[in-house]
Amino acid sequence: MISVNSTIHQFQTAMMDSDITTDPSEGDKFVTSNITGLENKTDCWNDYCLNEDDYFDMIRSYIKPTPYEWFFIFLYFVTFVVGLVGNALVCFAVFQNQNMRTVTNVFIVNLAVGDFLVILICLPPTLVNDVTETWFFGTGVCKVVLYLQVVSVSVSVLTLSAIAVERWWAICYPLKFKSTLSRAQKIIVIIWILPLVWALPEVIVADTQPYTNFAKDFDTVIFTVCGPSWSKLSTGVYQLILALMFFVFPMALMVFTYFNIVTVLWTNGIPGDVMTGRKPMLDGNRNSQEEQILSRRKAARMLIAIVIVFGICYLPVHLLNVFRYFEVPLYDKTDPHGPAIQSLIAHWLPYLNSALNPVIYNFMSDKFRKEFKTTCFCLIYGTRTRPFRGRRDGRPFTMTFTNSNYSNCHTEEVTMASYRDMA
Repeated sequence: MISVNSTIHQFQTAMMDSDITTDPSEGDKFVTSNITGLENKTDCWNDYCLNEDDYFDMIRSYIKPTPYEWFFIFLYFVTFVVGLVGNALVCFAVFQNQNMRTVTNVFIVNLAVGDFLVILICLPPTLVNDVTETWFFGTGVCKVVLYLQVVSVSVSVLTLSAIAVERWWAICYPLKFKSTLSRAQKIIVIIWILPLVWALPEVIVADTQPYTNFAKDFDTVIFTVCGPSWSKLSTGVYQLILALMFFVFPMALMVFTYFNIVTVLWTNGIPGDVMTGRKPMLDGNRNSQEEQILSRRKAARMLIAIVIVFGICYLPVHLLNVFRYFEVPLYDKTDPHGPAIQSLIAHWLPYLNSALNPVIYNFMSDKFRKEFKTTCFCLIYGTRTRPFRGRRDGRPFTMTFTNSNYSNCHTEEVTMASYRDMA
């Protein structure tokens, strides 16, 4: 999972190291100092011999973003915008066009909803927590975010698995399985019920823990941690179970199903002839079936690309979560920025995965690309009521859309033809 309890605090190490400066300037969180010349610190209440106000100002300076963290903030922001807009377009395109409501596309819409929630719910608090090493949002929000985090990621993973199994049955065993929208809708309901139930432990064990290793007690939220309240070993075992349930097993299932799909579509030729033993079809029908094979190959390429991106993007975060709680070192301990950079990269990749899925649809699916253009055109001009510039042949051209006839915008004759005329 994308744990918001992600950063190993380096400030405590800084507090114990007398070579660390009293002036963390230039946006860097660790700078050497000349305080090592002090021989007697018995009169100091902290290792910096600072008064309380200066000491607390130094702590607040520490949590400010560094230059490299501003770079990650920009990446997260771009991912946030692209992910929300792209997944919203997927849902809107399929909802507006009845011809797009196939079984596979219904699952893709459910995947888009899961990705939308992952980005909307998980990305902002995770970014703030990784940059500042602080949970600012209280215990209630901590419980809600961790719970919905598991739910939304689980929905995405289960939906990818369901798409793989549905395509496997439909392509490899077409006579034994018939895909229907009603069955797909029932599966989607199950996909949502299961995560809503098994994520409940997150609500029970999630809690906030204030940082208590300051040299003096402060009434501050800085360095508060949001995470499971049980032991580090128990958390490690739990993260291992999550990695098996939501990465290893689903990836094994998807590799198996898509390997069989590739074998059928690219090796065995026409599924109907190979698996049913029927005589070859007439040339006209065979041409039609070959077109269907080509269409299925395109769809299979798109789905395989989605699975590959999923595997690449989710592997680092699962490894990071498991290794951290089992205290397996993944970075050079002499590098003070190592943990923060690892967390920012590992946590950004799952959000990148959620944002890339609509991009993959656009580049690898002609139908989605066409519908995205139509949807964007309708959103821009759907409520616009005024004449556009004339046609090239000199005839006037006028298009009027209102809320009452907005659904008419999603027809080939009105949208794409008009779009070409205005080009």
